[in-house]
Amino acid sequence: MYFLAIDSDASELELEERMVVRIADTLRELGPGFAFVGRQVHFEVDGDQFFADLLLLHAKERQ
Repeated sequence: MYFLAIDSDASELELEERMVVRIADTLRELGPGFAFVGRQVHFEVDGDQFFADLLLLHAKERQ
């Protein structure tokens, strides 16, 4: 798990913590107001099925 900089014998709690830190760092790089909404989010448009790999929301734009 090189990108998280932890050993393969890390606990589930440590793995989760490192993943949250990486997600938070990425959102900070995008700028203020971004929120992670979900992954593999289902959309249906005119009967066609779509899935967004990652769905981010810019809260400032929603106002």
